[in-house]
Amino acid sequence: MVRRPGSGRGRGGRELWPELEAGEPGPLYGVFGEEDFLVQQVVARFEASPAFADNPSLNIERFHAEQATPARVLESALTMPFLGRRRLVICLETHLFKAAQLAQFLDYLERPAASTCLVFAGAKLDRRGKFAKRLEKHGKVQIIKKLYPQQLPAWLASRARLRKKRLDPKAAAQLAELAGLGLGALDSEIEKLSLYVGRREVIGLEDVQAVTGGGRLYSIFDFTDALAAGRLDRALSAWDQLYALGEPAVRVVAMITRLWRQLLQVRRLLDQGGGEGQVQRALRIPPAATRTLLQRARRERAESLSESLARVLEADVALKSSPGSDRVIMERLIMDLCR
Repeated sequence: MVRRPGSGRGRGGRELWPELEAGEPGPLYGVFGEEDFLVQQVVARFEASPAFADNPSLNIERFHAEQATPARVLESALTMPFLGRRRLVICLETHLFKAAQLAQFLDYLERPAASTCLVFAGAKLDRRGKFAKRLEKHGKVQIIKKLYPQQLPAWLASRARLRKKRLDPKAAAQLAELAGLGLGALDSEIEKLSLYVGRREVIGLEDVQAVTGGGRLYSIFDFTDALAAGRLDRALSAWDQLYALGEPAVRVVAMITRLWRQLLQVRRLLDQGGGEGQVQRALRIPPAATRTLLQRARRERAESLSESLARVLEADVALKSSPGSDRVIMERLIMDLCR
């Protein structure tokens, strides 16, 4: 069964898959969408389900496709719960598995272990493949659509309401201009703004300008914009500021990964004869961000962008395996990407 939630509560809302809160989840699920923040919100609902409250440290396991083999994921899924009713196994970044790797899950999808809830999550699902067809047949799949720019102010207002605040429309529009940074970064700013206004109910435009102006959010924006434009001096300067403000390098690399996947998507659309309007509709980002991506994508071939994305993923692995070398790894990556 495939569910495609629309705007509002459907994006990870409580009315979809109520069995999670009831403590009776099924054995197979899939959660896919380009916006990682929305996917992670749904994954968090599984982890919070009372079905896995008994010894969660022993009965909940998370795997990343870039670091774990299908055999390791399946071994965990076939393991019996320890001092609990159910096990939860989450496979993140499933889209990184090759077709041959996904084929290793096919037999399990036909006969999943009743004592395990196996959740596949990722940026996209190729519904033409055997893996997707079998997952949809035997499990429940949620495809989370990316927000259009005009939907962002309402989404930001909803995140403010969760903090018992009201976001002024002008303040929401100001934050929405930075949509290219991802919903996770914007949600963090809503959290900071809620703390900044204290007991005041309304978050106004002046609050947004006071909290974000010249701070971390705009530093990230400057950084990604400089990278997309290939401006080495600006990119290194913005990275220095982010480093000084304590922004984790792995989070910055996640933003770079997102940016380069967007550039690849733009290049492919250009190769198919698409123009600025088609690119903006496909990526659902503001016009200014679209133009920056177009300028960079027009200068490079898809093969070159793919090679750069591979270097970004290598840097991500290096950061996770070599603590203490963040600055050197990041500076080398930035120079490679701006070259």
